[in-house]
Amino acid sequence: MPRNDLALELRALLKRACTDLGVAELCFCYDICSPEQWRARLKGRQAHLKSFAKRRQLYASSDQAMSLWLRKSNCLAADGQGLFGLFQQRVYVWPESLLPAAVQRQMKKNGLAALVTLSFPCRDAEQLCGRFTLMVEQQAQVEMLQSRQAWIEARLEQVFEDIEDAYASRLNPLVDYNIVNPVSALILKGLALG
Repeated sequence: MPRNDLALELRALLKRACTDLGVAELCFCYDICSPEQWRARLKGRQAHLKSFAKRRQLYASSDQAMSLWLRKSNCLAADGQGLFGLFQQRVYVWPESLLPAAVQRQMKKNGLAALVTLSFPCRDAEQLCGRFTLMVEQQAQVEMLQSRQAWIEARLEQVFEDIEDAYASRLNPLVDYNIVNPVSALILKGLALG
C-alpha cells in the first residue's frame, strides 16, 4: 500500500473517531514510549529533539490539523520545553504556557483552545506506543473529556487496536526517529520472518 493510501485510510479512521469523541481534530503517531530507552541511539537530548521534528509518520484528521501538528513539533524541538512531559504521562494536557507563541497563534487562528495527548502501549512491543492528540475547540471540552476519560480511553484504545491490526507492519517509529535506518529495518524484518 503506497504511503498516500495509508495516509488517506488513517485520515478517514481519525475523522470517524473525531465525530465519535466530539473533538475538532485528532492526530496519531506510532511512537517510542520513552527517549531514555533509546538514548544511546539518539545520542542525547538535542539529537532526540531533531529526530522528533523530522518525523514523517504522522497522521491527522485534516490538513489543518497536520499543519498545526507539524508546526508544534518544529517549535517544540527548537524550544526544547514541554516535550518531555509527553513521554512521562499517559494523559497529557499540553500546558498553554509551554506551547510556543507561534503554536498558540495558529491554534487561535484555527479556533482551538487546547491539546490533549493520550498514549497507549503497543501490544507486541512494550517500548512502542500509539499517541493520539485531541484538538479541542473550547476549554470546557477539556473538562468534558476529563469527566468521560474512561470512555474516551476505551474508544481510542479500540482505534489503536484497529490501526495495529491493519497498519502496524507499515508504521515503524524506530525508522521514523532514524534509530534504525530503513535498510536495516527491512533486513531485520526479513530475518524475523525467516
